Amino acid sequence: MSDRTAASVVVALALITGRPQEACERPAAVLEHDLGVDSLALLEVVETLQERLGITVPDEVTARVRTVADLQDAVRPLVTASASTTSKDTAS
Repeated sequence: MSDRTAASVVVALALITGRPQEACERPAAVLEHDLGVDSLALLEVVETLQERLGITVPDEVTARVRTVADLQDAVRPLVTASASTTSKDTAS
């Protein structure tokens, strides 16, 4: 995963939860139990990531996210696909 993507996930989690970035960096941290992320907060995190990274996270992907690593793993291919699409658009 690119450092930018990982950092964006951590920053979004810290921003929405109000927790220190160090707590949000732990891949095994369970969003709900360890970081206090309820379903509404998760939607806010996803919205923030969509805006900052120029991606769209499908609801069915969001529904499967349980840990920081899950969120990072869910975002990674979306960022890659978006970058690939952008580079194709600029090459045309």
